[in-house]
Amino acid sequence: MQYAISTAVLAAIVLFSTASSAHAYIDPGSGSVITTAILGFFAAIAYTFRKYFYKLTDMLTGRNKSKNSEGRDDQ
Repeated sequence: MQYAISTAVLAAIVLFSTASSAHAYIDPGSGSVITTAILGFFAAIAYTFRKYFYKLTDMLTGRNKSKNSEGRDDQ
């Protein structure tokens, strides 16, 4: 039993240590997809930071929270 396990481990090491070509390529359109995903990630982080920054400043300054979509008070 010990011999079978060591043979399997040796075979796995040999299999994973040999390099072979992948015969694949990255499509030219993939670069723009990756770039868009990275830019979208940073835009989402910036929006989230801005949202919580304004919530924090509103809380610290005591600004009225009853404003409608046009920025006017609902009085």
